[in-house]
Amino acid sequence: MIPGEDDDAIVILAHGSPDPRHAAAVEAITGRVRQIVGARAVHTAYLDHHGPSATEVAAVATGGVLTPLLLTRATHIRDDVPVAARDMDDLGRGRYVVAGALGPDEQLFRACEELLARSGWAARPETAVVLFAGGSSAREAISAIGDSAQQRASRGWGPWTVAALAGGEPVDVVVGRLRADPAVGQVVVVSYMVADGILRDRMLAACDELGVPMAAGTLGDTDLLAQLLVRRADEALRVDRSQEPGSDPHVVATSRRSGDSSSS
Repeated sequence: MIPGEDDDAIVILAHGSPDPRHAAAVEAITGRVRQIVGARAVHTAYLDHHGPSATEVAAVATGGVLTPLLLTRATHIRDDVPVAARDMDDLGRGRYVVAGALGPDEQLFRACEELLARSGWAARPETAVVLFAGGSSAREAISAIGDSAQQRASRGWGPWTVAALAGGEPVDVVVGRLRADPAVGQVVVVSYMVADGILRDRMLAACDELGVPMAAGTLGDTDLLAQLLVRRADEALRVDRSQEPGSDPHVVATSRRSGDSSSS
């Protein structure tokens, strides 16, 4: 954590959803972040569906680091988040640096393992794990999750792979392929989502139809995700403070590669 700076406030930028469970989960994540950072200011903003928007937060804040509560380096990270940061800057009350996407990252996979453990599943070579993602129009973002997750097999599990509601392989195709593998004795699913809501409901319905169990909860229910948010914010601040004067603080999200502990 980077303490003692006037511009180190964290603005957590979530996607937003018409389902109130999403906002409730985001506020719970924000509470965990506040517990980690102590007196450091932490705000919550949303890209869509409801407020407060990023500019509404910037109207009362005085600068900091815009930290997306987004799992992949897809369209929102590349386009919407930098635009939001520039709009915040344009209010003239402070300067905003942009942090990178949360994943892929080893800490997210450890959060998945925590959710699996809470539901009673431990690492076994015959147990295959499906990470069920919400999806993205950028297929490479979904592929990056699967590429990074494959290494979990070396840690006592069977194969780890990814399915998606959109932009990736459907869960029925992934589960069918795993069930056809003679080395796989059990297939379990974990929701690769930051918050509960409509999309997770669809995931659960799909798993029920296939007769495959899904772990309770989401990544946002773990302290590991909150810790990762703080790490991403601090990485962005360190990069920004090491750059030449006049560098654009809003390109950190798309250019940052250091700090990822994944293989992507």
